[in-house]
Amino acid sequence: MDDAVVQTHEEALSAGDGARVRVTHVRGARTGHPPVVYLPGMFTARNFWISATGIGLAAYLAQQGFPGLVVERRRTGCGGRPGLEDHLTQDLPLVQDLVERTWKRPAFWMGHSFGGVLAARATADCLDQSRVLGLVLFAAQFEVGKRGLHPPVSWLTNLVSRSLGRFPARRLGLGPMDEPPEAMEDAVRQVTEGRRKPDIRESLRRVEVPVLAISGLGDRVDPTEGCERLISHFSSTDKRFLAAGRKTGFLEDYDHPGIVVSKPAQQEIWPLVLDWLIHRIPAN
Repeated sequence: MDDAVVQTHEEALSAGDGARVRVTHVRGARTGHPPVVYLPGMFTARNFWISATGIGLAAYLAQQGFPGLVVERRRTGCGGRPGLEDHLTQDLPLVQDLVERTWKRPAFWMGHSFGGVLAARATADCLDQSRVLGLVLFAAQFEVGKRGLHPPVSWLTNLVSRSLGRFPARRLGLGPMDEPPEAMEDAVRQVTEGRRKPDIRESLRRVEVPVLAISGLGDRVDPTEGCERLISHFSSTDKRFLAAGRKTGFLEDYDHPGIVVSKPAQQEIWPLVLDWLIHRIPAN
């Protein structure tokens, strides 16, 4: 296999409630490094991490020897409740089991936006943390902004979702994937209860693995203040937070998707992530 070629194949996982969840294996010519589990955010799916033409952060890291597993969330008609909480508590432990069967070694977990929040919550509550090598979180938070997921606007969000049978993200220009009403209800609950009640914040204190969190200074969806606040709840002693923008020495003030998928991100964010991962590979 040429070093630039990345191979993928799909697999469906079956959860205890009958739901089926799609995962995509990503492998490059180089091997030997630990695997990386990728969780997309709301309104996106597999193509956020690796496109149909084999371009993306997951492909880049696979070419550098880090095989990957891109996890997609539940969708309407999956066979179970297509909510975020169901994905968190039922699907992500299955993903960790698959990692163990496939590679027989711990993995790094990486998430964008709510995918990053789910990766952190799973590490705190649902996964064997001794099998998590570290977290890489892009634009991940729930405590600042997000007016559409917080009362009173969230009442309209849920009403629209239930009335249409989906949240029309594509029509609203929010992303390429509409979301099930159940996922939107869980997102609203995560934001509302995460701010009003201490439970989620206190649970995050159980996170002790190394963490790299990156926020874009041009991000109006998940502002830097909230992203830094998220990892402040962790008990990790190895924590690095980066606010990526011109005033901090980066090529641009990165926006919400651009922190991962833009050409400038390919030039300076991807290599930074690669270096962080390499320096946290356990010694044999």
